[in-house]
Amino acid sequence: MFKDIEDLPGDVLGIKLSGKITHEDYRDYLIPKAENLIKAYGSAKILCVVDDEWAGYELEAMWDDTEFGIKHWSEFSHMAIVSDIKWIRAMATIFTPLMPGEVKIFKLAELESAKSWITEHSIDKAA
Repeated sequence: MFKDIEDLPGDVLGIKLSGKITHEDYRDYLIPKAENLIKAYGSAKILCVVDDEWAGYELEAMWDDTEFGIKHWSEFSHMAIVSDIKWIRAMATIFTPLMPGEVKIFKLAELESAKSWITEHSIDKAA
């Protein structure tokens, strides 16, 4: 499931991945929330926290993630990835040069720095 990360500006989607991510999580939460932000602001920023509470994706959710990513490829101007999971950090590092927006990777202990970084790039400073 996705859990909200509170106290962020309106143009920032703050999510924490927890448990197994399902198709319903994408359909009922992430896609509508992200598309509403993009519609309201023209683009969005994302703060994504992945820790050891995360148990991966269902197959259909992986497809949802791919399809959503392709559809909205250029509509995320900034992404902060927060994780201590080595393969998540490695994949983020590999794909960062291919992303049209700015991507920064943080460790879990740097969550407050990630929030500050994503907020400094916000057009909607009121949290």
